[in-house]
Amino acid sequence: MIEPCPVCGSADVEGRDSYRGTHSTFAGLKRAHCRSCGMVFASPMPSETVLDEYNASYFASAHGGQPKNSRATAFFSGIARLRLAYLERYLSARNIAISSLLEYGPGPGFFARNWLAKYPVTTYKACETDTSCHPILQKMGIRLSDASALTEDAGTIDLIVMSHVLEHVSDPKLFINRATRNLRTGGALFIEVPCRDWEHKPIDEPHLLFFDKDPMHHLLKTSGFHDIQVSYYGQEIERLRSASRLRAGFLALRSRLIAVGLVAPFARIRPGMEALDNPLERAAVAPFKAHRETQKPAWWLRAVARKR
Repeated sequence: MIEPCPVCGSADVEGRDSYRGTHSTFAGLKRAHCRSCGMVFASPMPSETVLDEYNASYFASAHGGQPKNSRATAFFSGIARLRLAYLERYLSARNIAISSLLEYGPGPGFFARNWLAKYPVTTYKACETDTSCHPILQKMGIRLSDASALTEDAGTIDLIVMSHVLEHVSDPKLFINRATRNLRTGGALFIEVPCRDWEHKPIDEPHLLFFDKDPMHHLLKTSGFHDIQVSYYGQEIERLRSASRLRAGFLALRSRLIAVGLVAPFARIRPGMEALDNPLERAAVAPFKAHRETQKPAWWLRAVARKR
């Protein structure tokens, strides 16, 4: 039986295809579509206990470990800088001052490292379920807490950040409600998720929710947020679906050339890359166009809003 939509609650839902995954956590699921808000989601959702076990070693389970080579590190650092620049534009335009920040799912701390480099006096808290990341985060001076402990002091946080977290939860409304309980009135929430990535990737795992602009806006508005900004960034989905073998071969050759140190030809500063002062970071993110906003559905969905 297909469950109601986890974003708008509508029962006007159809199960379309089998969920594509290999881990036992995702066995027997369908990929469902809500006709009311457009949300695509896995159904039935795995239990919280099963998800907790999977996420306790998320990087090993989903990605075979944390990024180690210089190109991967440059890519994730570059993406973090672009998220930060997007967020800074929103905060600056609204004169929102940040002295305390809470990040859910910081992983090995790419966003945190870049934030603290610019704003070192910020009180930076985090909740990370994958314990393999804890030593790195603690070394940066980040205060790690369990999710339940982070909801106790209401109104003490100026900004909450969650990048590539929300697509992994089974109940997004409950998660947002709990995660932002200690966000002050007028404080900001930043979210980045993949956008409709089931359309251009061969498997759905480990994602449970597949957002687009409308369901993201609905989720934030009904969760007590306003001044909502939702944007597409990256290569457009229609182009990702039609990627050719020729392009794949070019990208493979490009990657090999960068690996042997030929970075400069691929590190041109493009519009939207102004925050990237590292040539390797520019070269790493350029093919994915993570620096470019588009009006059509694209690889990433970035959203920011203020709490009422």
